[in-house]
Amino acid sequence: MPGRPDEFEDRRGLARDFAQQHHAAVRNGSPLYADLCRAASLDLAGASRLTDVLAPWADSRAGDLVPLRVLGAVHRLVLERAAPALALWFPSVGGTAPTDALGRDACYEAWVDALVEHADRLPALLASPPQTNDPGRAAALAGALQLVAAAYDLQVRVHELGTSAGLNLLADRIRVSWPGGAIGPYGSILRLDDAWAGHPLPPDDVSPVVVERVGCDLDPVDVTTTEGRLHLTSFVWPDQAERLDRLRDAFRLAEEVPVELVRVDLVEHLRGLRPQRGTVLVVWNSSTWFYLSADQRAEAEQIFQELGAAATDDAPVVHVAREYLGDMFTTSHALVLRWWPVPESQSAYAARPGDPVQYADSPAHGLPVTWMPPQPPERP
Repeated sequence: MPGRPDEFEDRRGLARDFAQQHHAAVRNGSPLYADLCRAASLDLAGASRLTDVLAPWADSRAGDLVPLRVLGAVHRLVLERAAPALALWFPSVGGTAPTDALGRDACYEAWVDALVEHADRLPALLASPPQTNDPGRAAALAGALQLVAAAYDLQVRVHELGTSAGLNLLADRIRVSWPGGAIGPYGSILRLDDAWAGHPLPPDDVSPVVVERVGCDLDPVDVTTTEGRLHLTSFVWPDQAERLDRLRDAFRLAEEVPVELVRVDLVEHLRGLRPQRGTVLVVWNSSTWFYLSADQRAEAEQIFQELGAAATDDAPVVHVAREYLGDMFTTSHALVLRWWPVPESQSAYAARPGDPVQYADSPAHGLPVTWMPPQPPERP
């Protein structure tokens, strides 16, 4: 499975965690969050108001992603109109992101003010992992479903581990396009344009028939409610208008396509899955594995092996993972598939059932997906 397990368990201190998040924000196109995280990292290196207000989370593990939780909490305050001074700098509510040193300092001070003023709400606001559920990540799953549909002439059951609101389970109902081609319903509410690059692309002459969409999460988000929409929107970076637009379109699509959400630990959900004759079971996870402890990851892997052993030609199992393969925040997200049993179309790449095969890479928020010749991942 992806990642270096001990790295997720590291407790490096919030100053280093915010410094890493600064670099991630730079790479992923958010100058606003890059500036805030850099200033926060410097503040947290010594005594400060921020050090005091975040003291209860000072010993958090790296995999808890406390900087993203804090950023989401403050963005929520802005969206609730509870931080008016900071709202002036947040484009998500009509503000203008700072462009000079004076503006960056004022924005940061307003950001810390919001945390201090609402310190009593922080235990609740920081309690759950980031629930971004960026619909852009569905572009990778859409390609994986094309590969599955080409490999097996079977209906598809899709189960997502750590699903948040289940928006990525709509992948086959999204219009995904690239220069010279497209898949998905022509009139879909949600379009992901220029979503694929590289070579070879997944086959575009098949259409997966998804008959089951189930997502599990410890705290699933209901996007048919104002609270659910507000919660997801708070984790989108406020100076990234395209991501905000995609999320709003995904909310509308979710009203048309039912998705079953189950409140359960993902290992427990995985343990309850079974292959079913006449269908292919696709188990999908994206930006999820680093939230698990080393023991949970090991247990999940054992269950995958048991699922694979129970798979047959008319009841296959495919694990689709879009996760970090290398160091957190410094590598892209690899799309890796494992097949049980290995279909003929994939036999050149997977010698044995369950062999991991990497098909693509993608940035943190999903777009674009860069496809590549199938190969063993650098880190299995």
